[in-house]
Amino acid sequence: MLSRSYKAIVIGAGPGGLAVVKSLLDVGLSKVCWIDKSFKGGRLNELYREISSNTKVGIYLDAVDSSATCRRIIDTTPGPNAMTELKKIDRDETCQLSLAGDMIEMIEEGISKDGGVEKIRGDVEEIRLKGSTWSVGLNNHPSPLTTPRIFLCTGSQPITPSFHLPYNSNLKILDLDRCMVKSTLPALFPKDKKSVVGVIGNSHSGVLVCRNLFEIHQEKQRDLKILNFARSKIRYAIYQDDGGIVYDNTGLKGDTAQWSKEHMDNPSEQDQEVIEQIDISSNEKEVYQDRLKECTHLIYAIGYQPNPYPKMVIDGKKINQDGLVFDQDTSEFRIDGNRKVKGLYGLGIAHPEKSQDPEGHVENNVGLAKFFKFAEKNQELWKE
Repeated sequence: MLSRSYKAIVIGAGPGGLAVVKSLLDVGLSKVCWIDKSFKGGRLNELYREISSNTKVGIYLDAVDSSATCRRIIDTTPGPNAMTELKKIDRDETCQLSLAGDMIEMIEEGISKDGGVEKIRGDVEEIRLKGSTWSVGLNNHPSPLTTPRIFLCTGSQPITPSFHLPYNSNLKILDLDRCMVKSTLPALFPKDKKSVVGVIGNSHSGVLVCRNLFEIHQEKQRDLKILNFARSKIRYAIYQDDGGIVYDNTGLKGDTAQWSKEHMDNPSEQDQEVIEQIDISSNEKEVYQDRLKECTHLIYAIGYQPNPYPKMVIDGKKINQDGLVFDQDTSEFRIDGNRKVKGLYGLGIAHPEKSQDPEGHVENNVGLAKFFKFAEKNQELWKE
Protein backbone atom coordinates (compact mmCIF):
# COMPACT_ATOMS: atom_id res chain seq x y z
CA MET A 1 0.00 0.00 0.00
CA LEU A 2 1.48 3.34 -1.05
CA SER A 3 2.36 5.99 1.50
CA ARG A 4 1.70 9.69 1.14
CA SER A 5 4.60 12.10 1.19
CA TYR A 6 4.74 15.60 2.70
CA LYS A 7 7.34 18.33 3.01
CA ALA A 8 6.67 18.43 6.78
CA ILE A 9 4.47 16.70 9.35
CA VAL A 10 3.42 18.58 12.48
CA ILE A 11 2.07 16.54 15.41
CA GLY A 12 -0.14 18.59 17.73
CA ALA A 13 -2.48 21.53 17.16
CA GLY A 14 -2.12 23.56 20.32
CA PRO A 15 -0.35 26.96 20.35
CA GLY A 16 3.01 25.30 19.60
CA GLY A 17 1.68 23.39 16.60
CA LEU A 18 0.02 26.53 15.27
CA ALA A 19 3.31 28.45 15.61
CA VAL A 20 5.12 25.80 13.55
CA VAL A 21 2.52 25.54 10.80
CA LYS A 22 2.16 29.28 10.26
CA SER A 23 5.97 29.65 10.18
CA LEU A 24 6.36 26.88 7.60
CA LEU A 25 3.79 28.62 5.43
CA ASP A 26 5.48 31.97 5.99
CA VAL A 27 8.72 30.65 4.47
CA GLY A 28 6.93 29.06 1.54
CA LEU A 29 7.02 25.43 2.64
CA SER A 30 3.77 23.95 1.36
CA LYS A 31 2.37 20.41 1.39
CA VAL A 32 2.33 20.24 5.18
CA CYS A 33 0.47 17.51 7.09
CA TRP A 34 -0.99 18.60 10.44
CA ILE A 35 -2.09 15.84 12.83
CA ASP A 36 -4.19 16.23 15.99
CA LYS A 37 -7.00 14.48 17.84
CA SER A 38 -9.47 17.36 17.71
CA PHE A 39 -8.02 20.58 16.26
CA LYS A 40 -9.56 22.63 19.04
CA GLY A 41 -6.52 24.63 20.15
CA GLY A 42 -4.95 22.07 22.48
CA ARG A 43 -5.19 22.12 26.26
CA LEU A 44 -5.57 25.89 26.27
CA ASN A 45 -9.06 25.52 24.84
CA GLU A 46 -9.82 22.18 26.44
CA LEU A 47 -8.97 23.19 30.01
CA TYR A 48 -7.86 26.78 30.48
CA ARG A 49 -10.49 29.01 28.86
CA GLU A 50 -11.74 30.32 32.22
CA ILE A 51 -8.24 31.34 33.34
CA SER A 52 -6.95 34.91 33.20
CA SER A 53 -4.05 35.17 30.76
CA ASN A 54 -0.55 35.93 31.98
CA THR A 55 0.09 37.87 28.74
CA LYS A 56 -0.92 41.40 27.78
CA VAL A 57 -3.31 41.71 24.84
CA GLY A 58 -0.85 43.82 22.87
CA ILE A 59 1.67 40.98 22.91
CA TYR A 60 -0.89 38.62 21.36
CA LEU A 61 -1.74 41.17 18.67
CA ASP A 62 1.90 41.85 17.81
CA ALA A 63 2.66 38.13 17.63
CA VAL A 64 0.02 37.33 15.04
CA ASP A 65 0.79 40.54 13.13
CA SER A 66 4.39 39.33 12.69
CA SER A 67 3.20 36.47 10.47
CA ALA A 68 2.15 37.03 6.84
CA THR A 69 0.02 33.89 7.04
CA CYS A 70 -1.84 35.12 10.12
CA ARG A 71 -2.32 38.61 8.67
CA ARG A 72 -3.83 37.14 5.51
CA ILE A 73 -6.27 35.04 7.52
CA ILE A 74 -7.24 37.94 9.77
CA ASP A 75 -7.78 40.27 6.80
CA THR A 76 -10.05 37.76 5.04
CA THR A 77 -12.12 36.62 8.05
CA PRO A 78 -15.46 38.46 8.30
CA GLY A 79 -16.06 40.36 11.52
CA PRO A 80 -16.96 40.37 14.26
CA ASN A 81 -14.42 37.68 15.09
CA ALA A 82 -11.86 36.72 17.74
CA MET A 83 -9.42 39.40 16.62
CA THR A 84 -11.98 42.20 16.68
CA GLU A 85 -12.89 41.15 20.23
CA LEU A 86 -9.25 41.21 21.35
CA LYS A 87 -8.74 44.63 19.80
CA LYS A 88 -11.52 46.03 21.99
CA ILE A 89 -9.31 45.48 25.04
CA ASP A 90 -6.54 47.86 26.13
CA ARG A 91 -3.20 46.57 24.81
CA ASP A 92 -1.66 46.81 28.28
CA GLU A 93 -4.37 44.68 29.93
CA THR A 94 -4.54 40.90 30.19
CA CYS A 95 -7.62 38.97 29.10
CA GLN A 96 -9.49 35.74 29.62
CA LEU A 97 -7.68 32.87 27.91
CA SER A 98 -10.91 32.06 26.08
CA LEU A 99 -10.22 35.06 23.83
CA ALA A 100 -6.74 33.78 23.01
CA GLY A 101 -8.25 30.35 22.43
CA ASP A 102 -10.82 31.77 20.03
CA MET A 103 -8.02 33.53 18.14
CA ILE A 104 -6.10 30.25 17.84
CA GLU A 105 -9.16 28.46 16.46
CA MET A 106 -9.84 31.29 14.03
CA ILE A 107 -6.31 31.15 12.60
CA GLU A 108 -6.37 27.36 12.58
CA GLU A 109 -9.61 27.40 10.60
CA GLY A 110 -8.10 29.87 8.15
CA ILE A 111 -5.06 27.65 7.67
CA SER A 112 -7.41 24.73 6.97
CA LYS A 113 -8.59 26.58 3.88
CA ASP A 114 -5.01 26.95 2.65
CA GLY A 115 -4.18 24.46 -0.06
CA GLY A 116 -0.73 23.93 1.41
CA VAL A 117 -1.92 22.16 4.57
CA GLU A 118 -3.75 18.86 5.00
CA LYS A 119 -5.29 18.13 8.41
CA ILE A 120 -5.63 14.58 9.69
CA ARG A 121 -7.49 13.71 12.89
CA GLY A 122 -5.96 10.83 14.78
CA ASP A 123 -3.25 9.57 17.12
CA VAL A 124 0.32 9.03 15.96
CA GLU A 125 1.42 5.62 17.21
CA GLU A 126 4.90 5.38 15.73
CA ILE A 127 7.52 7.44 13.90
CA ARG A 128 10.52 5.87 12.16
CA LEU A 129 13.61 7.44 10.62
CA LYS A 130 15.50 5.57 7.91
CA GLY A 131 18.25 7.54 6.26
CA SER A 132 16.72 11.00 5.79
CA THR A 133 13.06 9.95 5.60
CA TRP A 134 10.58 9.73 8.44
CA SER A 135 7.52 7.49 8.26
CA VAL A 136 4.54 8.16 10.50
CA GLY A 137 2.02 5.52 11.50
CA LEU A 138 -1.44 6.58 12.71
CA ASN A 139 -4.02 4.54 14.57
CA ASN A 140 -6.72 5.26 11.99
CA HIS A 141 -4.77 5.58 8.76
CA PRO A 142 -4.22 2.66 6.38
CA SER A 143 -0.73 3.57 5.22
CA PRO A 144 2.26 5.40 6.70
CA LEU A 145 2.93 9.03 5.87
CA THR A 146 6.45 10.08 4.91
CA THR A 147 8.40 13.31 5.28
CA PRO A 148 11.92 14.66 5.75
CA ARG A 149 10.74 16.80 8.72
CA ILE A 150 8.72 16.00 11.83
CA PHE A 151 7.71 18.51 14.49
CA LEU A 152 6.73 17.27 17.95
CA CYS A 153 4.25 19.77 19.42
CA THR A 154 2.81 17.18 21.74
CA GLY A 155 2.21 19.23 24.87
CA SER A 156 2.68 18.51 28.55
CA GLN A 157 0.84 17.40 31.66
CA PRO A 158 1.12 18.17 35.39
CA ILE A 159 3.79 16.35 37.38
CA THR A 160 2.03 14.25 40.02
CA PRO A 161 4.50 12.53 42.36
CA SER A 162 3.60 10.53 45.44
CA PHE A 163 5.89 11.84 48.17
CA HIS A 164 2.82 12.41 50.37
CA LEU A 165 2.41 8.67 50.97
CA PRO A 166 4.66 8.35 54.06
CA TYR A 167 2.78 11.22 55.72
CA ASN A 168 -0.84 10.59 54.72
CA SER A 169 -1.67 7.72 52.40
CA ASN A 170 -5.41 8.46 52.59
CA LEU A 171 -5.23 11.79 50.81
CA LYS A 172 -7.36 12.23 47.71
CA ILE A 173 -5.02 13.54 44.98
CA LEU A 174 -6.66 16.05 42.63
CA ASP A 175 -5.56 16.81 39.08
CA LEU A 176 -3.94 20.25 38.81
CA ASP A 177 -5.52 21.04 35.45
CA ARG A 178 -9.02 20.25 36.71
CA CYS A 179 -8.47 22.45 39.74
CA MET A 180 -7.68 25.44 37.54
CA VAL A 181 -11.23 25.31 36.13
CA LYS A 182 -13.27 27.07 38.78
CA SER A 183 -16.71 26.25 37.38
CA THR A 184 -16.29 22.49 37.86
CA LEU A 185 -14.03 22.58 40.92
CA PRO A 186 -16.76 22.41 43.61
CA ALA A 187 -17.84 18.99 42.36
CA LEU A 188 -14.54 17.56 43.61
CA PHE A 189 -15.45 18.19 47.27
CA PRO A 190 -18.27 16.96 49.52
CA LYS A 191 -21.17 19.31 50.19
CA ASP A 192 -21.90 18.25 53.74
CA LYS A 193 -18.51 18.55 55.47
CA LYS A 194 -15.37 20.64 55.56
CA SER A 195 -12.42 19.77 53.33
CA VAL A 196 -8.83 20.70 54.08
CA VAL A 197 -6.95 21.09 50.81
CA GLY A 198 -3.18 21.05 50.61
CA VAL A 199 -1.66 22.87 47.62
CA ILE A 200 2.05 22.22 47.09
CA GLY A 201 3.68 25.06 45.16
CA ASN A 202 3.04 28.77 44.65
CA SER A 203 3.87 29.30 40.99
CA HIS A 204 1.21 30.80 38.72
CA SER A 205 -0.75 27.54 38.60
CA GLY A 206 -0.46 26.99 42.36
CA VAL A 207 -1.65 30.49 43.23
CA LEU A 208 -4.44 30.24 40.67
CA VAL A 209 -5.67 27.04 42.33
CA CYS A 210 -5.49 28.71 45.75
CA ARG A 211 -7.56 31.59 44.37
CA ASN A 212 -10.20 29.25 42.94
CA LEU A 213 -10.48 27.35 46.22
CA PHE A 214 -10.59 30.59 48.22
CA GLU A 215 -13.38 32.05 46.08
CA ILE A 216 -15.42 28.84 46.18
CA HIS A 217 -15.28 29.01 49.97
CA GLN A 218 -16.15 32.72 50.02
CA GLU A 219 -19.10 32.08 47.73
CA LYS A 220 -20.24 29.33 50.14
CA GLN A 221 -20.20 26.69 47.43
CA ARG A 222 -18.07 24.47 49.67
CA ASP A 223 -16.54 24.66 53.14
CA LEU A 224 -12.78 24.68 52.54
CA LYS A 225 -9.54 25.30 54.39
CA ILE A 226 -6.43 25.77 52.21
CA LEU A 227 -2.87 24.93 53.24
CA ASN A 228 -0.36 26.28 50.71
CA PHE A 229 3.05 24.61 51.08
CA ALA A 230 5.90 26.52 49.40
CA ARG A 231 9.69 26.87 49.54
CA SER A 232 9.90 30.58 48.68
CA LYS A 233 7.86 33.75 48.50
CA ILE A 234 5.43 34.32 45.66
CA ARG A 235 7.19 35.81 42.64
CA TYR A 236 5.77 38.63 40.53
CA ALA A 237 6.74 39.88 37.08
CA ILE A 238 8.52 43.26 37.24
CA TYR A 239 8.00 45.58 34.28
CA GLN A 240 10.97 47.83 33.50
CA ASP A 241 10.91 51.24 31.84
CA ASP A 242 12.82 49.96 28.80
CA GLY A 243 10.20 47.30 28.11
CA GLY A 244 12.07 44.41 29.73
CA ILE A 245 10.31 42.09 32.18
CA VAL A 246 12.07 40.53 35.16
CA TYR A 247 10.58 37.08 35.94
CA ASP A 248 8.65 37.28 32.68
CA ASN A 249 7.90 33.55 32.61
CA THR A 250 7.92 32.66 36.30
CA GLY A 251 6.31 35.72 37.90
CA LEU A 252 2.61 36.34 38.38
CA LYS A 253 0.86 38.92 36.21
CA GLY A 254 -2.61 40.38 35.72
CA ASP A 255 -5.64 39.48 37.83
CA THR A 256 -3.97 36.56 39.57
CA ALA A 257 -1.10 38.79 40.71
CA GLN A 258 -3.52 41.40 42.06
CA TRP A 259 -5.49 38.77 43.97
CA SER A 260 -2.29 37.24 45.39
CA LYS A 261 -0.96 40.59 46.62
CA GLU A 262 -4.24 41.27 48.42
CA HIS A 263 -5.06 37.89 49.91
CA MET A 264 -1.70 36.08 50.22
CA ASP A 265 0.91 38.82 50.67
CA ASN A 266 -1.31 41.04 52.84
CA PRO A 267 -4.02 38.75 54.18
CA SER A 268 -6.71 39.96 56.53
CA GLU A 269 -7.56 37.96 59.64
CA GLN A 270 -10.56 36.60 57.76
CA ASP A 271 -8.33 35.53 54.85
CA GLN A 272 -5.99 33.70 57.21
CA GLU A 273 -8.87 31.64 58.54
CA VAL A 274 -9.37 30.28 55.02
CA ILE A 275 -5.84 30.07 53.58
CA GLU A 276 -2.61 29.41 55.45
CA GLN A 277 0.82 29.69 53.87
CA ILE A 278 3.33 27.17 55.16
CA ASP A 279 7.09 27.54 54.65
CA ILE A 280 8.84 24.25 53.85
CA SER A 281 12.22 25.75 52.88
CA SER A 282 14.19 24.52 55.90
CA ASN A 283 12.36 21.49 57.31
CA GLU A 284 10.22 20.03 54.54
CA LYS A 285 9.86 16.49 55.88
CA GLU A 286 9.02 17.63 59.38
CA VAL A 287 6.39 20.06 58.09
CA TYR A 288 4.78 17.44 55.90
CA GLN A 289 4.81 14.96 58.78
CA ASP A 290 3.03 17.49 60.98
CA ARG A 291 0.60 19.15 58.57
CA LEU A 292 -0.34 16.76 55.75
CA LYS A 293 -2.24 14.61 58.26
CA GLU A 294 -4.72 17.51 58.54
CA CYS A 295 -5.52 17.40 54.82
CA THR A 296 -8.32 15.54 53.11
CA HIS A 297 -7.23 16.49 49.56
CA LEU A 298 -3.90 17.37 47.94
CA ILE A 299 -2.96 19.20 44.74
CA TYR A 300 0.57 19.08 43.37
CA ALA A 301 1.38 22.37 41.59
CA ILE A 302 5.08 21.73 41.10
CA GLY A 303 5.40 21.91 37.33
CA TYR A 304 4.71 20.07 34.09
CA GLN A 305 6.38 17.27 32.16
CA PRO A 306 6.24 16.43 28.43
CA ASN A 307 3.47 14.15 27.26
CA PRO A 308 4.66 10.76 26.00
CA TYR A 309 6.05 10.80 22.47
CA PRO A 310 4.92 8.26 19.91
CA LYS A 311 7.03 5.10 19.70
CA MET A 312 10.25 6.20 17.97
CA VAL A 313 12.69 4.12 15.92
CA ILE A 314 15.82 5.67 14.41
CA ASP A 315 17.76 3.59 11.88
CA GLY A 316 16.33 0.40 13.35
CA LYS A 317 16.99 1.31 17.00
CA LYS A 318 14.16 2.03 19.41
CA ILE A 319 14.70 5.36 21.16
CA ASN A 320 13.25 6.00 24.61
CA GLN A 321 11.93 9.45 25.38
CA ASP A 322 14.53 10.08 28.06
CA GLY A 323 17.24 9.29 25.50
CA LEU A 324 16.38 12.42 23.51
CA VAL A 325 17.87 15.79 24.40
CA PHE A 326 16.02 18.89 23.20
CA ASP A 327 18.09 21.88 22.08
CA GLN A 328 16.32 24.96 23.49
CA ASP A 329 18.12 27.24 21.06
CA THR A 330 17.69 25.51 17.69
CA SER A 331 14.53 23.41 18.38
CA GLU A 332 16.44 20.28 17.32
CA PHE A 333 16.89 16.95 19.12
CA ARG A 334 20.07 15.03 19.86
CA ILE A 335 20.81 11.44 20.88
CA ASP A 336 23.90 9.43 21.86
CA GLY A 337 25.61 12.37 23.47
CA ASN A 338 25.61 15.08 20.83
CA ARG A 339 24.42 13.45 17.60
CA LYS A 340 21.70 15.49 15.93
CA VAL A 341 18.56 13.63 14.88
CA LYS A 342 18.00 14.50 11.25
CA GLY A 343 14.72 16.26 10.53
CA LEU A 344 13.29 16.11 14.07
CA TYR A 345 12.19 19.32 15.81
CA GLY A 346 10.06 20.38 18.77
CA LEU A 347 8.07 23.40 19.86
CA GLY A 348 5.44 24.32 22.41
CA ILE A 349 5.10 24.08 26.17
CA ALA A 350 7.09 20.83 26.32
CA HIS A 351 9.78 22.24 24.01
CA PRO A 352 10.30 25.92 24.84
CA GLU A 353 13.14 28.26 24.08
CA LYS A 354 15.45 29.07 26.98
CA SER A 355 16.21 32.70 27.71
CA GLN A 356 17.52 35.13 30.33
CA ASP A 357 15.45 37.94 31.76
CA PRO A 358 16.99 41.44 32.27
CA GLU A 359 18.50 40.39 35.60
CA GLY A 360 20.01 37.19 34.25
CA HIS A 361 17.46 34.68 35.54
CA VAL A 362 17.28 31.68 33.18
CA GLU A 363 13.70 30.80 32.24
CA ASN A 364 11.68 28.79 29.75
CA ASN A 365 9.76 30.98 27.30
CA VAL A 366 6.19 29.72 27.42
CA GLY A 367 3.02 31.12 25.89
CA LEU A 368 1.58 31.64 22.41
CA ALA A 369 3.56 34.79 21.58
CA LYS A 370 6.84 33.23 22.71
CA PHE A 371 6.18 30.08 20.69
CA PHE A 372 5.61 32.31 17.65
CA LYS A 373 8.96 34.03 18.24
CA PHE A 374 10.82 30.75 18.73
CA ALA A 375 9.31 29.44 15.49
CA GLU A 376 10.27 32.61 13.60
CA LYS A 377 13.82 32.32 14.94
CA ASN A 378 14.22 28.82 13.46
CA GLN A 379 11.93 28.83 10.42
CA GLU A 380 14.81 29.26 7.95
CA LEU A 381 16.57 26.26 9.52
CA TRP A 382 13.41 24.20 9.17
CA LYS A 383 13.11 24.70 5.41
CA GLU A 384 16.71 23.62 4.65
